[in-house]
Amino acid sequence: MSTSPAFVGLLAGALFLLARPPAGAAEPIRLHPDNPHYFLWRGKPVILITSAEHYGGVLNPDLDYVKYLATLASDGMNYTRIFSGGTYVEPLGAFNIPRNTLAPRGDRFLAPWARSETPGYAGGGNKFDLDRWSEAYFARLKGFVAEAGKQGIVVELSIFCPFYEESQWALSPVNAKNNVNGTPEVQRTDVYTLDKSGSLLKVQERLVRKLVEELRDADNVFFEISNEPYFGGVTLEWQHRVADWISDAQKDHPHRKLVAQNIANGSARVVDPHPAVSILNFHYASPPVTVAMNYALNRVIGDDETGFRGTHNSPYRMEGWDFVVAGGGLYNNLDYSFNAGHEDGTFVLPAGTPGGGGPGLRRELRALRDFMHRFEFVRMRPDDAVLRGALPAGLTARALVEAGKQYAVYLRSAQLPGQFSTRWTGTITPPASGRYTLHTESNDGVRLWLDDKLVIDNWTEHPTTEDKAEVELDATRAHKLKVEFFYAGGQMTMKLSWSAAGLAKELMPASAFQTTGGQPGLEAEYFADMTLTARSRKAVEAQIKLESPGGEGGQLRMKSDEVEVQLELPAGAYTAEWVDTKTGSVLRRESLEHPGGRRALRAPAFDDDVALAVQAAK
Repeated sequence: MSTSPAFVGLLAGALFLLARPPAGAAEPIRLHPDNPHYFLWRGKPVILITSAEHYGGVLNPDLDYVKYLATLASDGMNYTRIFSGGTYVEPLGAFNIPRNTLAPRGDRFLAPWARSETPGYAGGGNKFDLDRWSEAYFARLKGFVAEAGKQGIVVELSIFCPFYEESQWALSPVNAKNNVNGTPEVQRTDVYTLDKSGSLLKVQERLVRKLVEELRDADNVFFEISNEPYFGGVTLEWQHRVADWISDAQKDHPHRKLVAQNIANGSARVVDPHPAVSILNFHYASPPVTVAMNYALNRVIGDDETGFRGTHNSPYRMEGWDFVVAGGGLYNNLDYSFNAGHEDGTFVLPAGTPGGGGPGLRRELRALRDFMHRFEFVRMRPDDAVLRGALPAGLTARALVEAGKQYAVYLRSAQLPGQFSTRWTGTITPPASGRYTLHTESNDGVRLWLDDKLVIDNWTEHPTTEDKAEVELDATRAHKLKVEFFYAGGQMTMKLSWSAAGLAKELMPASAFQTTGGQPGLEAEYFADMTLTARSRKAVEAQIKLESPGGEGGQLRMKSDEVEVQLELPAGAYTAEWVDTKTGSVLRRESLEHPGGRRALRAPAFDDDVALAVQAAK
């Protein structure tokens, strides 16, 4: 049975009205008036924390967004991020993302623009007509936002995205080849400029104003100018123009929505931000130094995209805890366990997926949400100065504080779980003299010395890569060998093989190796960092062959002995609770009668990270 676009639109409108808060309480999410580093929404202070799908929730009609949003809500998440689809969509296989929601199958891509009667869109189906809006798209957009509102979820709508490669520009509706409107044939790096985009600037303005108007009554939306505008030729002047459009489009709205700007990957200091921008978003913001760099601007600082550290949970949990306790107000893990057909977030991520996610990680981020709600966090400010004394090497700590009343402390390994380095030393003797090829297969960095000469040098983070060196080996003597390797996250591989005339490539056997003590094999030193400095153990190994189960690292997880944290506390009575960041459970609790000054608090044993809540007794 088919449903008419008009009926879909009426249904979405009805849902939108049902999801709206009562009259008089429809002010959209805004900066908290008492502490603009956090939000105020529906009368309550809010930190946005989530592990959400890959941005295709609206433009991909095969995703059941009702089920997806219900899953987010049941897992304790309160935020999702979507792309508008107005200019950007991805091809299948982009960034090695399996079942990518931003890559709708065939001609299923749903854009704000209506399809024309002319065939020939590069992604399948008819070209787009940029003079007509798609009723089905806006019905789905408003339905998505309405359903999110019912579930207590805030939606970040990222309006634009740069074209990282020609393959994305080839699919854009505003590419002259994909529409019937005679748009200018411009380079992908000129699309988001004021002086080189031609009539596309007017197309972009119409899209911005349409999106703002369609969502004028939603209380659970804010707009991001562009995802990652530091790629693909996007200019700052163009971003400021889009912020002006968003602001002007809301001039007659009783309550204006917030505007976010994506600043950088990692960290950057923001100078002279646009007055309409209230949220400063960063990606991969670990360690969270960007919070302190920009805290004085009195805006929400967000980390709204993660990834590229493997499929295990720990890097993304640790990034989220670290960022929020540093004073951040928004955190979004990019969760690849959500896709069409797995809207319950149970897709099993294969090795090589460029990020993590899943029910386990969402439980760990829910523990972060619950931990923060132990506090009146609007009254707190980042203040690491209350932490006194030295921590053991390899650990970091930060604190969020209301002096004399409440202290949130987060303690973590400075290295990601599983990050390590290894050095193998000894000698090799070949079965016969001649020319050999040494093969290393590594993920990540590798260096190999033969007779003190560096013959393989790929000391970089990289996917599984084979490097080779042609060498002469003499069977009458032992050749000195040293191999170094570091692992940074994700899939982990390190193998040493050889080949020669009459010898097919094979893993170099134990019979070829000898330690300095005359044993078969090589001496192996393992270090709990990537710089071959913090040695954790030694062993003799028969071969150089490291492969982690399921393609994931982590066999060298750092465990703490009991660690002492010293807090500077005023005199008074306090409770102190050590919290498991993976489950939210209390590991240790004590009551304190403190005379003032430093107070030592001893942590329970923990893997990777732990949190501490200290609160004045009531």
